[in-house]
Amino acid sequence: MAKRVNPTIIGLFVVGSFAVLLAALVVVGSGKLFRQPLRFICMFPGDLNGLKVGAPVKVRGVQIGTVEAIKLRLSPSMGQLKPNETEFRLPVIIDLDRSQLIAQGGTGEAIGNAGFEESIKQGMRAQLQTESLLTGLLYIDLDIHRDAPLRLVIVPGSGPYREIPTVPTQLEAVQEKAAKALAQFEQIDFQGMAVSITNAANSINQLAGSPAIKTAIASLSETSEKFSHAAVSISAAVDKASGKIDPLVASVQRTSAETDATLKETRDTLLEVQSALDPDSPISIRLNVALEQMTATARSVGDLADYLRRNPSALVRGKYVSDKEQ
Repeated sequence: MAKRVNPTIIGLFVVGSFAVLLAALVVVGSGKLFRQPLRFICMFPGDLNGLKVGAPVKVRGVQIGTVEAIKLRLSPSMGQLKPNETEFRLPVIIDLDRSQLIAQGGTGEAIGNAGFEESIKQGMRAQLQTESLLTGLLYIDLDIHRDAPLRLVIVPGSGPYREIPTVPTQLEAVQEKAAKALAQFEQIDFQGMAVSITNAANSINQLAGSPAIKTAIASLSETSEKFSHAAVSISAAVDKASGKIDPLVASVQRTSAETDATLKETRDTLLEVQSALDPDSPISIRLNVALEQMTATARSVGDLADYLRRNPSALVRGKYVSDKEQ
């Protein structure tokens, strides 16, 4: 008669098998069964060659999550693109472990419901980085880029994942700037510039070889020489005139004094003759007119002498007449 198997032993064997299986799942899965990761979506515009599922997600080199999935397009179950979004982008779903973030010394508020929006406003962006130059593997780096524009591709609330905006890699940024520079460079009409430069050079050559220009330059040289001679002549004439003005002014002043004395004597004589005549006689009237004319003449000579004394150069340039007096 066969020996009956003990049910207790069978039960212990089954329980032990489940314990070993559970331990294997925990070890192989790195504790994924007991984690509750927070999932986010990133829309990358560039090439994702080198980014693999399971690639790390880091914050300045410290891993806080992994890449869960890489898709070719955004399915309706993951969200809806904005109507004005035309650039082709690849969706990448990442898992961020809050417990791992806290274990690394973080607070976890940046990926929580309350602090996520504020972190995005402050400049939190996702960027592809090279993990190894030899293998070409990539990882996703989360960091603060304060100068980066806030560009969300997915309509907020249209899918189960919150979107983390992305920024191009440093190489992509250089390539983008180079592409813009080349586009502006291509818009330059080099052929037109060459034609304009050639025409300008030809015009300059024609102008330089023109007989009229040569004649004008020669005439200008002659005119300059004549002007120099005229300036020398004028300077000499002024020097000569200056030497003669002072004696002439002195002579006029002496003549004026002598004329005053003579007119005074003549006036006294006429006054004596007039006193002997009848005031109403024709001779007396003519004597009065003569006296008045002599007085005016004496005054004119005195004014001329005084003016020449104050303005001796008037003998060369004449009397100045203002525009109002003309």
